Amino acid sequence: MNNTELKEQIQVDLNIGDQLTTISCGHIVNEMIKFIAYQRLQIPYTYQWLKQLVNKRKDSDCKIKESLQSERHFHVASTALSNLDFILKGLSKEIQGANLPEEICIALGATPVTCKEMYRLILPEVCHKPQCQSEHIANDQKIQRNVFRLLATSEELGKVFFESIAPTNMYIFIKKKVLNNQEVVCSDDFIFLRGYRVPNKCKVVNIDFKSKSNVKVTCCNNFDVFGDISEALDQMSIINDKKTFENCEFESTDDSKWFQSSYVMKGFKDCFVNGSSVTNSWT
Repeated sequence: MNNTELKEQIQVDLNIGDQLTTISCGHIVNEMIKFIAYQRLQIPYTYQWLKQLVNKRKDSDCKIKESLQSERHFHVASTALSNLDFILKGLSKEIQGANLPEEICIALGATPVTCKEMYRLILPEVCHKPQCQSEHIANDQKIQRNVFRLLATSEELGKVFFESIAPTNMYIFIKKKVLNNQEVVCSDDFIFLRGYRVPNKCKVVNIDFKSKSNVKVTCCNNFDVFGDISEALDQMSIINDKKTFENCEFESTDDSKWFQSSYVMKGFKDCFVNGSSVTNSWT
């Protein structure tokens, strides 16, 4: 396969690896998936608004008088939300488990082998345990605020987001190292994946969480080795990367294995009747 045939690559260097606990890493990964789902029009509302709409519809008394379109749209929206929540819950469990994933991939397309876009979240080699939180580590809100400001204002990502993509399926893959006498994944929500090839014309966004510091960071070690918080966050960058895409094929080996989430989120559009969203009757 000729790697240079890939249509487009964007490299996002976050440089926040030594600022993350397992909890904050899980939070930012989940928020990034919600962000991508909304930005790429796989859900017509933000995650929080979707959840609020679905919960209000469940609690309302409109079920008897609602239209067929409204009933169908509720089924589509609630199913998508349920599957997305299962995905996020499974990822949080894996990230906070004993074996931190090396990489998490979000693929958008009808099938994994025909996906149109892929977002590769390259996680740090180690995250601090929750009890290691310290004044030397940025809090969740500060990290998320800086990361999503970077993503939302990037001209390079803006070019990707400018070209709309129709609602399709969202697939989640994780890569984990094999540890002695331990289960590779800690839940039944992931299926072993022997191999997977990224389509030639798939747009790929590589989001690297790893710190660019040369210091070997170990959880619970001396916090003096960590870089300055503001300096690390200021070093986040996004470039249009024309270099060869090294990992065009995902292959499970004796050292690392790939898994696919058993849950797939099916994207959907809003449903309008007489120019008004059917969700207006849910509130």
